[in-house]
Amino acid sequence: HSSMKQSEILNAIFSAFTAVLSRSFGDEAGRDLDGAGRMLVPLVDMLNHDSEEPNVSWKWHVGEGDEEKIKAGRGNVSVTTVKDVKKGEELYKCYGWGPAWDIATNYGFVPRLQKERWECSAIPLFPAVLDLAPDKIATPNQISKDETSLDLLLESNYGVLVKAVQAAVDAANEIEARQNSSGSGNKREDQTTDRPSQLDRLEVLSLFRPPPALTANDFPFARRQPCVVVGTKIGASDQITSSNQQYHREALKKVLPAYRAAASAIAQLRLNHKNGDSSSSIQASQMAMAAASLDKGTDWDEAALKLIRLGINDRIQTIKGDGKAASTWLAQSTTVRRLDEISLQHRQFRADMSSDIREAELNVLHTLYNELNTLA
Repeated sequence: HSSMKQSEILNAIFSAFTAVLSRSFGDEAGRDLDGAGRMLVPLVDMLNHDSEEPNVSWKWHVGEGDEEKIKAGRGNVSVTTVKDVKKGEELYKCYGWGPAWDIATNYGFVPRLQKERWECSAIPLFPAVLDLAPDKIATPNQISKDETSLDLLLESNYGVLVKAVQAAVDAANEIEARQNSSGSGNKREDQTTDRPSQLDRLEVLSLFRPPPALTANDFPFARRQPCVVVGTKIGASDQITSSNQQYHREALKKVLPAYRAAASAIAQLRLNHKNGDSSSSIQASQMAMAAASLDKGTDWDEAALKLIRLGINDRIQTIKGDGKAASTWLAQSTTVRRLDEISLQHRQFRADMSSDIREAELNVLHTLYNELNTLA
């Protein structure tokens, strides 16, 4: 409309897009290529989410292999109760599993933790700044010239290492698969059959964080840090030390090969520095041997668990820093800027949702850190 401001038009477009994104349905096979096979279903889209104890499920009935019906959005959607429902009780369905940050992005809310649920956190794969000579005390001149440290928040430094870790984990998985198929390996017994399949693959994210103090003067801007996604079952806030110890141990076990490989890369970097040969490349084969626990000359499990512990502490400090920055931002919105009531409500909503996401991730981090202490 000609009388609408450009900002109002953009807000209307974003609102419509968000409504479709958060309320549309795909078919039961999960087909959603280029938007084909998605539909808006009045009434059904009013059902709220409960991943812990849903009382209904839904199903899209479309003819087997009938792609034309799927593209046209035809068919029937049925909602069926999965447990006894009392008169007047609200109906809840599960939107599908996802970590707090994923559900917040797609649906605009963070599910409240009632009893327990699967949740994720991101743990740094490498220290922000690697001390290449941990057994020596560097002089101020060496520190200023970066002669004894390596900035691993620069993609030019960490990019090749992350790719090497991913390749090492793939190689370790292949070795384990061959051992299991030949009967020479110890086949894993999955104790947590309800574990989301997404958590079984290695996923590395690059997340923004403040610059470390050592390099803040030279690069005073937010940096990206490679982090591994780790998932476990968390309990309510007063149950952080959950009795579901097998979930936490399995979570650590799933990511252990990646941190073994990272520890091997760090050891090689330090050895090259000690030998005065910093230009030497990292041996991918050694990283793969460490990831697969085939290198018995070093306790790579101990080195990996140490990296995880350092990463958890680092991530906790980053999240707490983000929380303080968000509080400052919200306070400035109410005291410095003159915003209308609706704008203030939107900012408060964003701040509250961000706080819920941070709380969920901190719950995972504290849970896993407590579990690490039991393994020490």
